[in-house]
Amino acid sequence: MLPKIAVGFFGERKKLLSKMSLTENLVMGFEGSAAKLDDFRSWLYSGINIMASSPKYAIIIWDADKMSSECQAVLLKPMEELGNDMNLILVVENENQLLPTILSRGVVEYFDKIFLPADVYWNEVRKCWSSGPAACIAFVDQLDKEKAVLVMEEVVRKLQASFMTEITPKRLSVLDLAISSLAELKQTNINKKLILDNFLMRSWRIIRGAH
Repeated sequence: MLPKIAVGFFGERKKLLSKMSLTENLVMGFEGSAAKLDDFRSWLYSGINIMASSPKYAIIIWDADKMSSECQAVLLKPMEELGNDMNLILVVENENQLLPTILSRGVVEYFDKIFLPADVYWNEVRKCWSSGPAACIAFVDQLDKEKAVLVMEEVVRKLQASFMTEITPKRLSVLDLAISSLAELKQTNINKKLILDNFLMRSWRIIRGAH
């Protein structure tokens, strides 16, 4: 089966396992935040060998987005060659911190609404950041212009909440841009959809490191 990329803020990992119909004692887990290249490569291939002979087991890499690019690169070949009965799951808070080549090899599933109060727009904004300019334009086009302020308020709130787990220069830059864009949106006689579109495009470039 295709590898899964589970996106969300998971305070209780057991809830995620339950939601994905996984039995805790049949899961081989690895802490991505502490991954070292040689150790991770050895662990991963050992786990894949176990799954190949015993498909009832699953591999989960917790905080996969916190792994170095070198460690992430170790996943590329196994993700391409995964057997039909083999279950590999990458758990992340921010899928945009994964290598694009990893994102293209997995199925992204968003779980925020299971563990956090319901949000209306956050997942859509993150999909825009993941997919790029065309998705940004499509999202803004279908949005009522009067809801642009609500979108930006939610983005600011979620970015601020993310600082409880990690502060990065990119997140700070996107938050600064979101706050200034929100201030613009609250002015009168402005094109609200244009401001929101500009924010999504500029923040996507920050996240992707594009120029």
